[in-house]
Amino acid sequence: MKQILTVALLTTLLAACKKDQYYLYNDIARLQFGPAPERIYTTSFEMADTVKPYTFYYEPATTTQDTVFFDIYAIGGVSGNDRPFILEQVTLNGEENAVPGTHYKAFSDPSLKEVYVIKAGEVHASVPVILLRDASLKTKNVKLQIQVKANDQFQPGEIRKLWRRVNFTDMLSQPAAWNASAVQYYWGKYSQVKHSFMINQTGEKWDEEFLTYVNTDYALLTFWRLKLRTLLTDYNNAHPSEPLTDETGETVVFP
Repeated sequence: MKQILTVALLTTLLAACKKDQYYLYNDIARLQFGPAPERIYTTSFEMADTVKPYTFYYEPATTTQDTVFFDIYAIGGVSGNDRPFILEQVTLNGEENAVPGTHYKAFSDPSLKEVYVIKAGEVHASVPVILLRDASLKTKNVKLQIQVKANDQFQPGEIRKLWRRVNFTDMLSQPAAWNASAVQYYWGKYSQVKHSFMINQTGEKWDEEFLTYVNTDYALLTFWRLKLRTLLTDYNNAHPSEPLTDETGETVVFP
């Protein structure tokens, strides 16, 4: 009997801890980030899009700003009224932090007042983060980490889902679709030199959209992998004393 009581007590304590950690969500309306609506019930996508890379590199010179979107959710049911929410920047120690008004449109900007809202009858919103093409991005990458801030409509939700980050620049940068280990098996280690070679030799952008398209088609993946190997061999044969090396001094290879 004592064993049964002990197990029951432990089970109750564990359940209580879990409730404390993840909230019951019926105490008050809460807000947290999440995956796209069509992936909301897929566990593997729970933390998708936590960090998004972006570059202005591919955009024409006339493009002075662009927008990155994150999905955010109200927990605790719908409301008959529009519910504004607040986002704030988190300063990252030891990092090149984005500067409001210089690298991105400040969340307090009056023009954004109407978009940071969970609409009446809704529990989801697509959050725009407006990035500005400052000249400094030609020579550096900056990071913008954002988090949910409590207001009179919402308290923060689950701790690990309260933040998102954009890493952005105006230089050639690694697409998110190149991050996965399965993808790196085909394209190898990323470098700006390799990326530039792929663009210049094929006439394709090799940006997020194109790389994602190729990665999902095995025939295309095989074609481009062999094509790039051939192009690199031709280049190195034409420059026998100067094979293609990346910005770190390593010889560029395609697996």
